[in-house]
Amino acid sequence: MESYSHFMERITYQKPDLQMGEGYFHADGRVLEKVDDVNCFSGFYGDTVVFTIDSDDEAKKKIADIINVLYKEVPFCLAQKLSISTLHMTLHDLSASANNENVSSDVAYNGSQLKKMLAENPIKSEAIKMKTHFIINMVNTSLVMALVPENEEEWNKLQRIYDLIDKVRVCPYPYLTPHITLAYYNRYGFNEQAAYVLKSVVKKLNKNSFDITLSTDDIFYQTFTDMNTYNSEFSFTKI
Repeated sequence: MESYSHFMERITYQKPDLQMGEGYFHADGRVLEKVDDVNCFSGFYGDTVVFTIDSDDEAKKKIADIINVLYKEVPFCLAQKLSISTLHMTLHDLSASANNENVSSDVAYNGSQLKKMLAENPIKSEAIKMKTHFIINMVNTSLVMALVPENEEEWNKLQRIYDLIDKVRVCPYPYLTPHITLAYYNRYGFNEQAAYVLKSVVKKLNKNSFDITLSTDDIFYQTFTDMNTYNSEFSFTKI
């Protein structure tokens, strides 16, 4: 289990100034898998474990407001707008591919093994207190709202569940970096002037922080068919 101190040291790269280099911005090739030639979401398949966010939650309304600002001020930097109903905090990615046949057997395995794991390791209902950190550039694929736990105790709650899931399917990247995806980049990238405007908008948005309280009752195993279409298959506390 990653320690809280290691996590806090690891995320020192997260800063109020958006880190995306100078000159023309080229989106990572992973955007091309998820976004088509006209910047709309294309078929992308797999499964994941997430915290959903209640529609009446004040934090979700604030996240929605941030997304609306981004699409008002810098739409030329972004792909199709994400539906507010899909907003979630990713806990543990499992499998993903632009070809459904490549992941269908993995998805079936993951779902069945997670149910078995939960039967052996029931997840209790509890709150996990988080707060927003900064809007950051996530590996040149998307803008995300990074989150941090309120303290070590809250971090350990997250990590205990993450580690259980990791025994079913090892995460494709080494550590949990809590975040909510706000927008995917324009697949064609954008010029330096557009990047300057985006950086200015994000810097203003990063002046504000707010609390987000997650609940283990809102942890769901989800499948997806594109980055705007998620289906909740089962809850972790009501299996």
